Amino acid sequence: MRKILFANLVVILIATGNLMAQDRALSRTVKDENGQGLPCVNILLKGTNRGTNSAGDGAFKLLVPAYGTLVFSSVGYKTM
Repeated sequence: MRKILFANLVVILIATGNLMAQDRALSRTVKDENGQGLPCVNILLKGTNRGTNSAGDGAFKLLVPAYGTLVFSSVGYKTM
């Protein structure tokens, strides 16, 4: 009985761990009010040290969880 209970517990822990750890790749472009791509914008996943910078055309890619908040900051612009 203990072996069956332990095996079930291990399966449940593995399954919930995989569900919680699933990130998705986010690819977007940061644009100004005129629709032009903004280079060198810092993009940070709030509450973590995970982040990136936008490329010369404003494009960026970042692995993010299903729920989270991105913080965008750049010199001369309000942090959002």
